[in-house]
Amino acid sequence: MLVAQPELSGADIWAAAAAGDTSAVAGFLETDPASVNRPGPHGWTPLYCACYSRIPESAGRSTYEAAKLLLAHGADAKTFTLKNNDPPGSELARRFTALTGTFGGGSTGLANQPPHPRWRELAELLLTHGADPADRWALWINPAASLEILLRHGLASDVALTGRELCRAAREDRAELVRLLLSHGADTAAEFESKTPWRHAMEGGNLAIARMLEEAGASVEELSDVSLLQSLVLSGDETGARALLERVPDLLSRAPQYLVNKAAGTGRVEAARLAIGLGFDADCLDEVAPLHIAAGRGDVAMVRFLLSRGASPRIREPFYDATPVGWADFFDQTATRDLLLDEGAVCLFDALDYDRADLIPSILARDPAALQRPFAECLTRPARPEDGETPLARMVARGRDDLSALLRQRGAQL
Repeated sequence: MLVAQPELSGADIWAAAAAGDTSAVAGFLETDPASVNRPGPHGWTPLYCACYSRIPESAGRSTYEAAKLLLAHGADAKTFTLKNNDPPGSELARRFTALTGTFGGGSTGLANQPPHPRWRELAELLLTHGADPADRWALWINPAASLEILLRHGLASDVALTGRELCRAAREDRAELVRLLLSHGADTAAEFESKTPWRHAMEGGNLAIARMLEEAGASVEELSDVSLLQSLVLSGDETGARALLERVPDLLSRAPQYLVNKAAGTGRVEAARLAIGLGFDADCLDEVAPLHIAAGRGDVAMVRFLLSRGASPRIREPFYDATPVGWADFFDQTATRDLLLDEGAVCLFDALDYDRADLIPSILARDPAALQRPFAECLTRPARPEDGETPLARMVARGRDDLSALLRQRGAQL
């Protein structure tokens, strides 16, 4: 838009800040000093616009310099908005500050929501101007970028928040973050979701982190047979898992059925191999299936392994009706998306949605009924009236005359 209409950056102070047009920002501040903290579109202040913008730096354009100028004129470094009008005092309120936006990340991942081009400098600038280092959502969304800087600026004094982050890092097998938090005195007895960091590490099969926590003084807890089996499976310890099952014969029937999903989340193929070998379902739909997890993470090795064990690339999760192909595409994981399309037995809707007409013959050879199968029959949730469209109806509605013609040649009818 700026290339086509460069004058847009002079429309108002919020546009100037988002475009990094420092001369325009300076002009607005000179004319109207109070505009420095005035909420604009979406309730965003000019500083907020600069911190969430991702306009590349160029001659005369720098959102970092725009933010610096705004702060020098009294912009509030603590400026924030509440996600979807969450209640301000709620423990669950998603309070997105200017600092949160600087570090990037969000529900669609860092590929789609990257950090600010000069995120380190901008974060330091905001913190030296009074931004709160106890930024819950910056930590939650992108701890790898935010943790070290926030700790250095005073986060360590927030015992509850560092304890929560220690639990999360232990659960997610983030050894570098565990080490950093421990070096700043994080509480090894803290609890998150009623579990200590040690227990999170053990139940995730993250045994090296569990040992690191023990060396830092964490108490060792007694695990139930179910928790111990999960730990052994997710660490890939087949000998230990089978010995436990011999000792407790009914344990498989009591164990959570989502162990392949958990294994896919660890990235350890040996854990997924063990879970499937013990009889756990490679297509277990626990909100999403294992292939969704692996595809969304961009884990090519795990996707290949799950496909080799019969995991279905056609299974759809019930929230967005996406297959693993759709999950990979949403998170910008093109390698796993294309792998599934090239090597997986994908459904006809996916082939059409991702413009892979070359897959139509093999899909129909394997599954002739797919030509007239309505979308409703592909779902894992209750169907709605609008789900009755066939592949041909979808292509006609989208104006894809080329694909519609190919389907008609195969005998598809509206």
